[in-house]
Amino acid sequence: MSLDCHHCGARFRQVELHPGECASCDRCDSVLESYSRFNPSHWLAIVIATFIVFVIANAYPIATLTFQGLSQSARFIDAVRVTMTEGYWEVATITFLVAFLLPFLHMLLLVWLLLPMALGRQGVGVEAGLKLFKLIKPWSMVPVLLMGIIVTIVKMAGMATLIPGIGLVATALTAVMVTILSQLNYHSLQLMLKDYGVQFSDKHHPKPPSLKAISRTWALLATAVILYIPANLLPIMQITMFGQSTHHTILGGVVELAQNGSWDLAAIIFIASILVPTAKIIILGTLVWLTQQRSTSSLKQRTKYYKFVEFVGQWSMIDVFVVILLCALGQFGAVFSIRPNAGVIAFAGVVVLTMVAAMGFDPRLAWRRAGYFATFSHSLKKN
Repeated sequence: MSLDCHHCGARFRQVELHPGECASCDRCDSVLESYSRFNPSHWLAIVIATFIVFVIANAYPIATLTFQGLSQSARFIDAVRVTMTEGYWEVATITFLVAFLLPFLHMLLLVWLLLPMALGRQGVGVEAGLKLFKLIKPWSMVPVLLMGIIVTIVKMAGMATLIPGIGLVATALTAVMVTILSQLNYHSLQLMLKDYGVQFSDKHHPKPPSLKAISRTWALLATAVILYIPANLLPIMQITMFGQSTHHTILGGVVELAQNGSWDLAAIIFIASILVPTAKIIILGTLVWLTQQRSTSSLKQRTKYYKFVEFVGQWSMIDVFVVILLCALGQFGAVFSIRPNAGVIAFAGVVVLTMVAAMGFDPRLAWRRAGYFATFSHSLKKN
């Protein structure tokens, strides 16, 4: 059986791994396979436990806000509803997808793929399930939602009394368990299915990446750059207290957190909402340009940069989650209210476009245009 590196295109003969070992590509250092003590039954138990906690997280309030003797509780779904009511359906749709629907589908797909293996049976629709899993997994953002909740609690602490709810604890547990499940990626599931003899149509050697992908990536990056300007200049939310309204931009929120003494959270928001989107655009643009130029320089380092862009992509959604959660909690009529503003639409667009651009760019193309092809190698590294 062979292993293909999905970052540089090198091909290797699979080797037997022992506890604590992993197999990595000798060309770009990407990990191709890791030894796992968990079998499909173990993973299935984790998925089911995650699903139960996920349901609790969405059924109970995340927090209750008390202001001037009035109280307001909010679940995540309430935040989506309020955002939709305010007319920002684009933001409501995106947040509902990445924090609820797609994580839910992610868990269902894992059950679909793992259950037949755990029962020793042949699965149905395995290939379709794998393809759908590959598309959905990067958009499951429960850990990002948790960080957004934490920032929201800190922001509201200086304005009113905020009591964390059962939903917050359950969301924290869900985030931890989703992080554990992140070890089950598309490639590890493929290998597990083969190891357990599940029959499916395996297009093991992917099609060579096309230059059309470069044009699409440039178009997506250009649109993201255009949207990034209003995302930073326009306010992302409006706070009205006793008839007096103030508008807040992304950078203004960072400054406010710092002034309140929350330097750690201010740094997280600054990195996630300002530095990361800027870095993603610059790094991805550079990688695409070097690929077009058939550059042979620093290919291994460029692959690591691409992995970084893949990893940090979703964390820029923190500010979007913060805005919709604040809007759900801050609903006290004329006394105190929080509403989203146009900047949050532009910023959500930047996050989505840069993620799509990164997923659409195939790093194997950089190696192929530099003269490296998918020939068999015996140099698979065991670490």
